Order: sequence, then structure tokens, then C-alpha cells
Amino acid sequence: MRLRQADPWLITITACLTLLGLLMVFSSSTVMTASSEDFRFDPFFFLKRQGMAAAIGVGALFFVRKLDLTRLRALSSVPFAIGTIGLLALVMLIGPEINGARRWIPLGPFQFQVAEMAKLALIFYLADCLDRRREKVAQWWRIIPALGIFGIMLLLVEQEPDLGTALVLAGVFMAMLFVAGAKLEHLGAMAAAGVMAVVTMIIAKPFRMKRLATFVDPMGDVQGAGYQLYNSLLALASGGLVGQGIGNSHQKYNYLPEMHTDFIFAILGEELGFMGTSALCTLYIALLYKGFKVAVQCRRPYLRLLAAGVTFQIALQALMNMAVASGCIPSTGVPLPFISYGGSSVLFSLVSVGVLLNVADFNARNVEGEGKPKRRERRTRLGSTLVSSSDERVAPISNGTWEQRAAGQRLRRTEARLPRPVIEPTLSERSFVTAREARRKRNKRDKAEAIL
Repeated sequence: MRLRQADPWLITITACLTLLGLLMVFSSSTVMTASSEDFRFDPFFFLKRQGMAAAIGVGALFFVRKLDLTRLRALSSVPFAIGTIGLLALVMLIGPEINGARRWIPLGPFQFQVAEMAKLALIFYLADCLDRRREKVAQWWRIIPALGIFGIMLLLVEQEPDLGTALVLAGVFMAMLFVAGAKLEHLGAMAAAGVMAVVTMIIAKPFRMKRLATFVDPMGDVQGAGYQLYNSLLALASGGLVGQGIGNSHQKYNYLPEMHTDFIFAILGEELGFMGTSALCTLYIALLYKGFKVAVQCRRPYLRLLAAGVTFQIALQALMNMAVASGCIPSTGVPLPFISYGGSSVLFSLVSVGVLLNVADFNARNVEGEGKPKRRERRTRLGSTLVSSSDERVAPISNGTWEQRAAGQRLRRTEARLPRPVIEPTLSERSFVTAREARRKRNKRDKAEAIL
């Protein structure tokens, strides 16, 4: 029987998001790259790089989908987390400083952002750790190892500095604890401590205080600190209902900084309008629904935590990016999954979907297995059938011994004593006589006729 595959809607949603991302990266960056010597006057500069990363990501998606995640559990938990921590520390040593931040490891002509891998590494580690302690998660001291790994990753990411990714890691950590069954009072206490830590991080960095002031009053310094947010809001407002059309954005003519990365949602809103942004939000909501549905249907706690973690991570990151572009929260520097330019971002977003598909296939295999009788059960049913062998005739109703003759050697091998077949009420009322009894009655009838 052919194995039933996972829900194809997951692949469809991912394909739509990835293709839309390639389109928007090209549309938002073509003016900047075509007019700059730094990009060799190539309007396809970012599109080619993003397309290459997307192609590698699609290959990684199908590769991860075919893996047996339960067998690789030992390698994908602690070693993966420790290796990621080492790479985060390496970023601080050899990473180039770009716009005041060290977030990348140079790999020839490309740059690898370790913080994107840290999200997935934390999810795999937490899934393993919380599953092993699922009976004791309600006791907060039982999750101290998870708190340790999470805290180290958080501090290293914050030192890049990348507060946005640190907030995503914190959100994923809290969500997976909730799914694992942690007490609400413990989650509330950790949330309060997290808020205090975020406030401290903001106060410690002057540029973060400036971003906070810009968020509170975006029109206070339009030509200074509020320039980026002002132009982002202007782009969204000028889009209207159906937008200006693909390639017709005005803000991408060097008015909106980072229009192909952190603020690509504003360009999308300007070119596609309210209808385009609504379609994008619908795709994310559909991915969120399908992801959590896969997690709920999974019977293995480890895989359930993996599915819930990657789904929440993608949804939270998308929400934060769109909230920043629309002025709902201060700027965080978090890319829009599948849409923003960034090879590391699109690669690990596709890998996350690969994990989701892996869990969905696991659920499909379980459902398929429930509909098929086991091999031993099939043998028993064959031995207990009311159909006799071809070389012997069996009466419709017997004294209970005909089953052994019909089954033959199968019953001897299994030494099984099969129950008598259920007799229908109409059949139980009928009398059945053997051939000897029939002859005796016939002879008696003939003698009676002869006397008469």
C-alpha cells in the first residue's frame, strides 16, 4: 500500500513565501545595485545570491525531511548546541564589524550568520531536554540545564549586539516550556525577569535608548533618528488598497534604508498595497495553523516539541518584523522569514519547514499503520475464516471441529484454539442431520409404508 504523504499545504505555503521573497528582494534592491559600483552595477546582484541560498535551502528541506530525527537525537541536541555556542563565540573574535555589529563569519564571498542557526540549535536542545524531563518540568530546578544553555546563547547573541534575535530566542524558550507543561507561575516569574533584563539591556546601550525614543515619537526627528521609521510608514501609507505595482516603489530610490532586509515589508506594502500585505499575513497564519496542527497530532513528545518550536519561531519572527515596519514596536533588526534578503535566514527558515514536514510524515505513517492489520492478526483471521479448503466440503454449521480440519497445518503450527464462529439466530433454529440419520429416517419411513 502506498504511504500517505504529509499535508501538501505546507509545501505550497512555503513555496509561495519563498517565491514572493525572491520577487521582493529583486524589486526592492534593483535600483540600489544597478546604480552602485560596489555591486558592479548589476541589478540582479542580490537576486542571484538569494536564489542560490534558496536553492540550497530547498535541498536542505528535503534532506531534513527524510532524516530519522529520533535516531539523530543524540547528535542534534547537546553537540549541536555546544557547537553553536562555539561559533557564536568565534563571531566575536573574527567576525567583521558591519554597521557597529559583529554577526557574521566570512566564508569567501559569502557571510554566515550564526544567530540564525542558534534558533534551530536551541529548539533541538530544548526538545530533547524537556522531553527527558517531561514528568518533572513542573519543578523549576529540573530545567536548570536548559536555562544554562539558553542563558549562554542569549548573552552571546546580545553581545553581537542583536537584541531582536535574543528576544526571539527568549520567546521560543518560553513557548516550548509552556508546551512541555511548565507551571504558569514559573513562566510568569521568568517573563518578569526577562522584562527586567531587556530594560537593562536597553538602558546600557545609548543607540537602543535612541530607538526607543524614536518609537515613542517617530515624528520628533524625521531627518534624524526617525528617518527610517518615517519613510517606512510613508511607504505603507502610499500603497493604498492594491499598491503601486511591482517595481513601482518610490521609497526604494535610496529613501528607505535597509529596504531589502529589515524593512522589506514596507516596500511590499507600497507595491502590493493592503491586499498584498493581507495575503502575506494569511500565508503566515496558514503556516502557523498547519505547524501547530502537526504538533498537536504528533504522539511522540520529542517530535511534538520540535514542531511547536520551529512553528512558533517563524511566526514570532514574522510578527516582530512586520510590527517594526509598521511602527508598533521599536526597531529590532529581525529579518522577515522567507522574504528578507539574507542567505542564512532563508536557509534556516527552509530547514525549519523541513523539520515540520518530517514530523508531518511521521504522523502520516502512524495513521497509515493503524489502518492495516498486523501480520500475526492477518494469519489468525485466515485460520478462522468460514471458507473451507478446496478439497473438502464442510457443512454450514458444525459441532466445532470442522475449523481444525479446514485450517489444517496452520492451526498446528500456531497451536491456536480458535473460537467457534458466531451463528446467526435464524440458522440456530434450523436442525441439521447427518447422512446416517437421514438414511435411518428414510428406512423407517419405507417400513411404515410397507406395513400399510
